[in-house]
Amino acid sequence: MTPAAIRGSAAPAEEKEEAIGTWTEAVDLANGFLASPFRRTLPEGRFDLDEAEGMRFVAADRTWSIEVRSTTGGDLVLWAGYQAQERSYGFVVGSCPPDEEPLLHHSLFRTKSGDLLDPDALARLVLHETTHVVFREGTIGFWNSLAYYLEAIFLFRSRTHSDEDLPRATSEEFLFYRLWPDGTPEWRAKALEMLEDHLGEDRPHCRHGPVPIED
Repeated sequence: MTPAAIRGSAAPAEEKEEAIGTWTEAVDLANGFLASPFRRTLPEGRFDLDEAEGMRFVAADRTWSIEVRSTTGGDLVLWAGYQAQERSYGFVVGSCPPDEEPLLHHSLFRTKSGDLLDPDALARLVLHETTHVVFREGTIGFWNSLAYYLEAIFLFRSRTHSDEDLPRATSEEFLFYRLWPDGTPEWRAKALEMLEDHLGEDRPHCRHGPVPIED
């Protein structure tokens, strides 16, 4: 899925531009977070949203493709109550109402009921799934996928799955970053103080960085 592919779809021009605009704003929000002191888990870097090649995460010495695909597997993920699921190339999403245009009507841009996502929600999704890809946590490759599903099935874990600890940490950091999006510097400092307090607590189901990246 790329901006160029969306522009070339048969959807109304206004709908296409709205989706691309939301995606672009979400990338800008994610990059603002990545450049801030709220980022603790993902490595220093930024997202690029290329017209023809789609999305990628660029760090100092490495680049990861963050390709988005709407697939049958993504439909199953959506049916199970999730919005997306990581893959080695990025992540998959599932079809959402009105389900007339496969490049637009899916869970990158919409909720399960078909409501449009705002840039904040889209940015949080992209950051969460990118954390999976960067640290190879979750369904990244055959053996990782097998281990993921075995833990989920036999230990009855879904929301508390151990492979969600790092992505969940990134999601929390972004939520603190956006706690008062239009706040004064004093409110921003308060949000950062709250994050520091959170990091100092022994909380289960999140594991904040920095974390070494395996080759």
